[in-house]
Amino acid sequence: MPLHRQIFIALIVGMMLAAGLNYVEPATKALTLEITRVIGNLFLNALKAVALPLVVVTLIAGIGNLNQRLGRLGALAISFYGLSTMLAVLVGLFVANAIAPGLHATAPVGGWLASAGSAGALPALASPGWADAMLAIVPSNLFKAAGEGNLLALVLFALLMGMAIRTLPEALREVQRQFWDGLQQVLLTLVLWLLKAAPIGVAALVCNSASQMGWAALQPLAWFMATVIVGLLLHAGVSLGLVLWQLARVSPRDHARAMSPALWMAFSTASSTATLPLTLRCLNERAGVDPGVTSLTVPLGATLNMDGTALYECVAVLFLAQLLGFDLSLADQVVVVALSLATSIGMAGIPAASLVAIALILQRLGMPAEALGLLLITDRPLDMCRTAVNVWSDSVAARMVARFAQNRVSI
Repeated sequence: MPLHRQIFIALIVGMMLAAGLNYVEPATKALTLEITRVIGNLFLNALKAVALPLVVVTLIAGIGNLNQRLGRLGALAISFYGLSTMLAVLVGLFVANAIAPGLHATAPVGGWLASAGSAGALPALASPGWADAMLAIVPSNLFKAAGEGNLLALVLFALLMGMAIRTLPEALREVQRQFWDGLQQVLLTLVLWLLKAAPIGVAALVCNSASQMGWAALQPLAWFMATVIVGLLLHAGVSLGLVLWQLARVSPRDHARAMSPALWMAFSTASSTATLPLTLRCLNERAGVDPGVTSLTVPLGATLNMDGTALYECVAVLFLAQLLGFDLSLADQVVVVALSLATSIGMAGIPAASLVAIALILQRLGMPAEALGLLLITDRPLDMCRTAVNVWSDSVAARMVARFAQNRVSI
């Protein structure tokens, strides 16, 4: 049975169990909630344990495996990926503040997490000044930074490490590539194993949250889904549509028609990695893009370019902060933007990978990791939507780079 169906069944089981707890004795209900809390926190702790090494190793492997001579077109593609992902996060920040989905709750829902944070969440971090924030980017102890959830420092280290690997002689570079690729595959295997246990963790988290919150979160969850979809449509249709129209000189409608098989594949599988072969085929055969361009830009984009994921992470964190009554200052929201950008680059193109990133961001902001359970009900349909946007952005980058390559437009 596909994972998304297992998770859907687990959601139903969790909600049915939560509803049934209203008809049992208080002692039995308390014991059941304690058991589900422990099981749910075990799942969340496992997610957080694998998250940091996965982000760091994926970035090192991805940068280290880049073509040694990327040239101007490779630099253009990487620059576009960074700018488009940043734009996606800013769109997510805008719609999350404009719609404020977490403020549409009909009843307060933050209190039920008051006693839940001790099992998996780190204590809240004090908001540092700008000088301390800058110094934290280059820590004296990387292991201490990892323990504190200082993700930006680890991402910077991973980027520099990957760039240093590319400067090694070919023999040493190949050894490093094999090592980091192997370690990445090991961590991905652990993630896949963990996702196989996701239905159990989902059922426990949903039971625990639904029994204590009731149905108070259903209305804001609907607003949350609408906010994410509006943000994805704005970014895909307006932001990337303008790139196609103005920079690539291509009709967005014609390009969407050419890429439709890959977009539907991405939507149905929720995996940009699984869609990669079909994306290449659509660009080469249906859109007429030079294979020399797509062979560079599309695999690179599948590793570095996660627009939809970054937007979703930003909206999700702001939604949970609004819902649970956490007052995020402007500086805190800047941190959310930076972490959404950094974690989306380091996330693997597999279903539910963004849950790992959101757990990291919640940990960094001092928010309880148990809040992640609120998002599990909506994760699968939104995962399908954001994956389609990821693939759409990769194809837009290929179109733009192809125009620069064909017309020799100066960069």
